[in-house]
Formats: sequence, structure tokens, C-alpha cells
Amino acid sequence: MLTNYKHSTEYYRVTVNIDPDRSDKIVDAAVSLGLARAFIVRSRGVLRKKKWGPFTVPGILPMFDILQFLVPGSRLEEVLTELVHVGNLTKFGSGSIYASPVTDLWYSGTSLEVPAKELAAPKAVLPPVEYQRNLVVISCIAQLEHAEEIAHAAMEAGSPSPTIAYGYGHGIRDRLGPFLQLTINPKKELIELVVGADEAERVFEAMVEEGHLDQPAQGFIFSRPIEIGLINTVSFQHTSPYPATMEQIIKAIDHLQGNTEWRSQAGVTSGTSHNRKKLTNLVSLNCIVRRGFGDLCSMVAMEAGAGGTSTYFANASPLELSDTSSKEGSDEREIISLTIGPAQVEKVVSALASVSDLAGTPVLMFAQPAPEAVTYLK
Repeated sequence: MLTNYKHSTEYYRVTVNIDPDRSDKIVDAAVSLGLARAFIVRSRGVLRKKKWGPFTVPGILPMFDILQFLVPGSRLEEVLTELVHVGNLTKFGSGSIYASPVTDLWYSGTSLEVPAKELAAPKAVLPPVEYQRNLVVISCIAQLEHAEEIAHAAMEAGSPSPTIAYGYGHGIRDRLGPFLQLTINPKKELIELVVGADEAERVFEAMVEEGHLDQPAQGFIFSRPIEIGLINTVSFQHTSPYPATMEQIIKAIDHLQGNTEWRSQAGVTSGTSHNRKKLTNLVSLNCIVRRGFGDLCSMVAMEAGAGGTSTYFANASPLELSDTSSKEGSDEREIISLTIGPAQVEKVVSALASVSDLAGTPVLMFAQPAPEAVTYLK
């Protein structure tokens, strides 16, 4: 059982998608600002397929590190600005950074901030950054080997390149007999992308259609709001003879307009193809534990009322295995994600906090609003 766990409502989940060769610089910068830890998820990107006469040439698959931080609300823009400058994230093609609000955060056996006495001297004031606002992040849990088709459908609908990470799921498969379980692969892929709020409905619907996500055992998709961000990922290989790609031109117009509303005005519709039944006003609950506890926590969450869970792997950096902040070695984590109704949150969190095997280990749980979701509904 977790003892003396702390609760806060003043945090944001900050996500950085960046080339793996540059992720250490981002983590070091975050630690120098007082953030105790980053959770690093290995993922891949997707580039749009090219046409060569009657043939389709698939794009390369760039690799990304997805870095996740929990940042106090009072320091959000300070941290974002530092990470943007360190990662050169204002440059087109450099990656993305975005922050989504956390409504509740519970933690035990770990710290969220470095003690002030261990921090470096204050840094020089950095130039301000023009952030994008009115954004939405869409997360989709899909069957293995279906993720790229869903990602391409999202990009055809106007999304920048998503990230795709490997994981596994618990849910309907665990309720079937041993023979029927063989018909459902527990391995999953997590697709995540960020779009303007004006485009979110169109992209969301395209992903549902391509992945048949409203059919049994096909997956789950939900959205959550982004308060502030900077999206500079690339969706095309640059093969144009011109100095700027169409992506860069569209990005420049977005910047001049201050939003993405002009895209709809230019004739791109954003309505859904039909009235689809959706789940609304849900809560996305995430639990980060040491690797090896994911299955146990998933079973406990489902016994407490969760319909299913999705789990993916991360490395904690700096290490929390000892008092050292060295990045040598490994501190593997599992991030268990589930989406439930607001009335279920307290019961699920209490059940997870009561798991005796987690005593003395670092545990983080945080809740975020999930305004819209689609899955199979009877």
C-alpha cells in the first residue's frame, strides 16, 4: 500500500517529440531547471507516401524520443521557453512541444522537483516564443500493424506527422476464454498527434474510419485539450525543387493568421461523415510504475471499474535507483493509460494506491480531461 502519497492540482504534462540524438540536451536542460525526471518513450514517425507514376513509394520512418515531464503551472512558460531554445524547436522540422493540463496528480516514493540548493545559477533571460494555442492532442490505441494506415489517414485529413509507440493492452481479451484469447493480439500501438481545434473533428473522424475503431476489439481513440504548444514536425520528404515545401507555406500562413481557421474557410470541410455515437466528458488516467508492475496495476484498475488499459514502456532519466543523477544504467517504467468516467476516478486511484507490491517504489498517477472518445459500443 502506498503511504504518505501527495496530491496536487497545479501541474501540466509537457510532451516533447524530438530526434533521439538531441533528447539528452532536453533532459539536461529540464533537470537544470529543477524538474526531477523525464520519462522517455521510444517511437517512430510517419512520412506521407510519394507517388511515382502508378506506384506508391513509402516514406522513411524517422525515429523520435517522446519526452514527458510534469511541470508546475507557475513555471510552465519558463520551462517551455528554455526547452524550445535548447532544442531549437522553433525551426521547421525540429519536432514539437506541447502542454496539457493535469486536473489531479498523486505521487509517492518519488520527487517531482530537484531541491533548490542543487540547482545551477539562474540563466539569462531568453527571447519570448510565439506559441500556438487552441490545439488538441488525439491519442489512438490501435491493433498492431494497423497504426501506419491510421496515421496516413490522419495526415490526409490535415494532421502533421504523428508518433507511434509500441505497447500492449488489457480489456476484452482478458474476459474471454483461453481459446478465444488467441483471436485478439495483446500487442498494441499508440498513435499521438496534435492539430488545431478547428481541424480536430475532421482528423479524429478520418482515424476512426480508417481504423474501424467503432468496431469490436479494434481500438480506442480520444482527445484532450492542449493549452500551449509549438508543432514543427515534418510530414513529407522534401523532394520539391522550390526552397519551401507546401507544408512550410501552410505553416507560415497559420503563423500570419494566428490560427488554423482559414483552412476551413478555404474550402476544407471539417464535418464528420455521419452522426457517430461518442463518449464525452471522460477522464484520461495515467499511472507510471516500475517495469514489471504493469499487468498487476491493469488488473487492479479493471477490477475497480476500468473497461480496459493500454501500457507502453519508458525509461526514467535521471535514474531514481539511487541518489545519483547519472544517466548510466536503466530505470525502466510502464505507463498504464486508461479512460474512465469522472465518478470512477476516486475508486480506481484508491485501488491502485492499495496495491501492497508498490510500497516503497516510485508511483505517479495523474488525471487529464478527455472530452471526446470513440470505441465499440454495444
